[in-house]
Amino acid sequence: MRIKHFLEICAWLLCAVLVASACGALAEAREYTEGERAALDYLGEQLKVPASHMMKTGDNVDDIYSELDGSFRADSFPAEFDLRQRGVVTPVGSQSPWGTCWSFGAIAASESSLLSGMGLTADEYAKQNGEPMDLSEKHLAYFTAKTLPSLSDYPEGEYPYDPSQAGEGVHVLGEGDESIYNMGGDFYLATSSFASGVGILKEKYAPYQNSEGALDKAGDWSLPEEMRFWTSFELKDANVLPTPAKYDANGTYSYRPEGTYAIKSELLEGRAVGIGFRADQSMPEQTPEELRAQLEATLADADNITEEEKAAYIDARAGATDLRSLPKEELEGLVRLRCRINDLPEDLYDVGAMDAEQLIRIFSSRFFSMPYDQLVKQEDEAAESEPYMCFVGEDPVIYAHYTYESKLPTHAVCIVGWDDTFPAGSFREGYQPPADGAWIVKNSWGAGWGNEGYFYLSYYDQTLCGIESFEFVDDADAKKLERYGILQYDYMPAGMISSTLFDAPVYAAAVYKVDEDAALQHVSTMTGDLNATVTVNIYLLDDGAESPTDGRLLESVTQTFTYAGYHRISLPENLVLPEGANIGITVLQRVPTAEGAKYALVNTSSPGEKAPEAYAELHREDENDSMTKYCVAVVNPGENYVSFEGGRWLDWRDAIDSFAENGDCVYMAYDNLPIKGYVYPLNDVIKAHELDAWVPSAGGTVAICQDCGYVLMDFGDDSPGKDGR
Repeated sequence: MRIKHFLEICAWLLCAVLVASACGALAEAREYTEGERAALDYLGEQLKVPASHMMKTGDNVDDIYSELDGSFRADSFPAEFDLRQRGVVTPVGSQSPWGTCWSFGAIAASESSLLSGMGLTADEYAKQNGEPMDLSEKHLAYFTAKTLPSLSDYPEGEYPYDPSQAGEGVHVLGEGDESIYNMGGDFYLATSSFASGVGILKEKYAPYQNSEGALDKAGDWSLPEEMRFWTSFELKDANVLPTPAKYDANGTYSYRPEGTYAIKSELLEGRAVGIGFRADQSMPEQTPEELRAQLEATLADADNITEEEKAAYIDARAGATDLRSLPKEELEGLVRLRCRINDLPEDLYDVGAMDAEQLIRIFSSRFFSMPYDQLVKQEDEAAESEPYMCFVGEDPVIYAHYTYESKLPTHAVCIVGWDDTFPAGSFREGYQPPADGAWIVKNSWGAGWGNEGYFYLSYYDQTLCGIESFEFVDDADAKKLERYGILQYDYMPAGMISSTLFDAPVYAAAVYKVDEDAALQHVSTMTGDLNATVTVNIYLLDDGAESPTDGRLLESVTQTFTYAGYHRISLPENLVLPEGANIGITVLQRVPTAEGAKYALVNTSSPGEKAPEAYAELHREDENDSMTKYCVAVVNPGENYVSFEGGRWLDWRDAIDSFAENGDCVYMAYDNLPIKGYVYPLNDVIKAHELDAWVPSAGGTVAICQDCGYVLMDFGDDSPGKDGR
């Protein structure tokens, strides 16, 4: 047994989240056998995460493909490839003024994948739809960072979601829009949101601007809660790819070509690839004009400074005033003025004891508000670090990036192509990679940065991580239905996806109650290994069922997935679920390893409420090194279950309680198991596919769409074929 972790690190569709209440009869705590106790203790030991391992952005990614089995081959990739030449790359966006690179990277990859899946170029899509392929980075970033509202936010009986899950999700530390949009994130967070029905929304419904239509930080950047589960497309797969940057147990880097081959394979399929790495900066530097516009907007309603002071301050900050030409007393006044504007004590700095150079350094510093000694230390450390970006050539200047050392990632971008012949000599002199080759990367700093918004990133960059591609449900099928629902309990964005391997079969299960007549068309789960074979069974549970399998087996489906990640499985026969029905969905994952077949239990977690304080204690000497968020998981009895070695079913709530106090487990919030069902209103399905001819089938009735072959199976006594529905 062993474990693998990886860390965070429409047609107009309204995703209606169905009330998926737990089946009460199953929610019963039990005593554990010796074997069950041993399995739970082992699981808890594997799932613990010491506070020292917690990264403030969640971007430290353990390698889940440490034992590639030769599945990846060089094959015959062309020396150069660029999705832009296929016409499926959308225009470069700008994340300014927020730290939302991860959202822009995920959306950029999604847009290209959608276009490729439709077989359309960006121009063809715009002509057919009367609008560009343009998805909302704001919607993804905002609702990923917003916890589900509390019950007290709504009148009794009017809570719009499953009330048992109220309060679940990310809790950002800090107030206001800045804390939300500068929370930081990665593609695992994006995957969690996409899978939950959040974040794949057209830009026109949630444009990247404040409520006044401006791009500065001032104003209201919030979105109404009713928009949380609006979505324009449905996620099918999110593939976590192996990274070319491999580290051994001693932290020694080596290049892994299989990671490069995997990325190239996805690109050839038309799917742009999101990737994280260590950048010189995580946001574009503001031009003097942009800074002036931001300051003017921010100070427009300031009532603690005069118009004359405001003008002098803006000129000094935006570079219009030569600070070295000012007398010392004016510099002292500017420092005190900046303190006042930022609601800091005007005597924060002993300006009278400082010379002009010290005053200029304080006033101009991005570390303003720190004690002077600490401010100087931070600036000196920033100045001593060698930049990884290199600028070579003329007309145009080529932007080339190579991080030559092990560092935590700070930026997320989107790969759209490659060039095997890009010279190693084009990177920074004295810090060049061992061989030629670079990715063609779409950044999120606007088309005016870099090579029209793009740059080259070395294959051998030592910080490449968090690599994902996305695939979506065929748009033509999605247009047939106006809304769908997701049976789910795991609303908390996943900071960590864990796959614990066992020698004997281990099963996971979810139990849901359906609140309207529906057609179950897909189920989904997450895998954490290479070439995992997933078997899903779906049961219609009896009244008073005591386990997730206590009822009638409706369907069983098995599928193998090359990569770890989120995977949706379409049912060969779509199932009628009557209102009020309880269903059980069980998942068995079989994983090939060098030691033979193993069985994986996959669960998700994130740093919990106790994590920020523990992390701060470890980093108490650095006031700026702190976590930006923590998560709350709401796991109720009767929702999820596990079964070891084919034995009895144990409630996942009880299982969590059994190991949550196991040492460093206290720092984590463990969510419900990542098992979902995707349902569509039954009458809408029947109408969309013109299912008016029902015929007897084994145990029920079946209807088949004459146009597309859609199959709908009803095993109930009151099936459509029996009552003429």
